[in-house]
Formats: sequence, structure tokens, C-alpha cells
Amino acid sequence: MAFADTNGNEVHLGADTQGQVRLVYQMFTNCPDICGVQLAQLASVLNRPGAPTNVAVLAVTVDPDRDSPEVLRVYLDQFSEDFVGLIPHSEQQLTDLQNELGALASIKIFDTTTTTGTHDMTSMDHDDMTAMGHGEVDYDIAHDARVFAYAPNGYGYAQYPHPTRQTQFNHDLPILAGIEPNAPAEAGL
Repeated sequence: MAFADTNGNEVHLGADTQGQVRLVYQMFTNCPDICGVQLAQLASVLNRPGAPTNVAVLAVTVDPDRDSPEVLRVYLDQFSEDFVGLIPHSEQQLTDLQNELGALASIKIFDTTTTTGTHDMTSMDHDDMTAMGHGEVDYDIAHDARVFAYAPNGYGYAQYPHPTRQTQFNHDLPILAGIEPNAPAEAGL
């Protein structure tokens, strides 16, 4: 599965991170709480002395309408310039990723109070709202806040819900990083 990165390049989640620990995290830059905390924690864990160097943080936005490549890059750089920002090409691609991860689907939650009354907007998208004359639409996104960890052999070994203690990451990442790329799936945590 290939996504656009913040430089406009195509990044294949598996092939382009071969031999690395992949930490896949769904996020968005307008997140009012968990995303920034989770990214700051990952940056702290990866910047500590002795942290494995073969770890790639793949931050996939669940809000491509607002998270342009430039916006996403500026946001991620607050935490680490090494974090890879990824943008899905379509809602279907995001859904496919969420299905592959076993993640909860992300959904937009629109502000349903308007000057023209209250509307059922649960099945509308950003363009539908704009077409109804709402201009710039205010919405939030509910999304899965787990970090999905894949070892260098390509197998998923762990899921870290928010909040996971840094000590858990500090314990697990060296083990994951030490798994050989051709190791069988049982060679993990």
C-alpha cells in the first residue's frame, strides 16, 4: 500500500521500510489532545540514549482535507524531523489501511448547529457541507489512537493504546529492532 509523503513521493509501507521497525500511527494535525501527546512520547523514546536506530515512525493523517503535505510536515517537525508524514490518496485507501491494521474506522464529527437550523450531517463529507452553504466547516475526527508496531521481518507484534508508558516502548523497541528481517513470525515479544 503506497501513500504520498510530505515531499510528494510515494511511500510503500512495507517495501520502503524493509528491515526497520515500523510504528504506524493514525493522527491529524487539528487533534485537540491525544495525537500530540503520542507523537511527543514517541520522539522522547526514540531520542533517548541507546534507543534503536532502525525505527520508522509512519504518521498517517486521517484528515487529508486539512492536512496538506506542508501542514503535516510543519506539525511533525515539532516532534521529530525523522517522522514520516503520509497522506492517503482517498477515503477508500484510508479505510483499507484501517481494515488491514484492525483499527477502528476514523469518522468526521461535524458541528451540527448552524444559522439555518440543525441538520443530520453524519453521512456528509466536507464537500457536501460546503455545497450546503456552510462555508468552512468545523469538524473533529474520532480515530483509533493505537500505535501499531511491525518488526523488521514485516510482521505485526504489538499495538500500543494511548496511554502506553514509555517504559513499555523502552522495553519492546530493542527487542523488535533485533528481529532479523527473515525471522519467522514467532521470533517476537
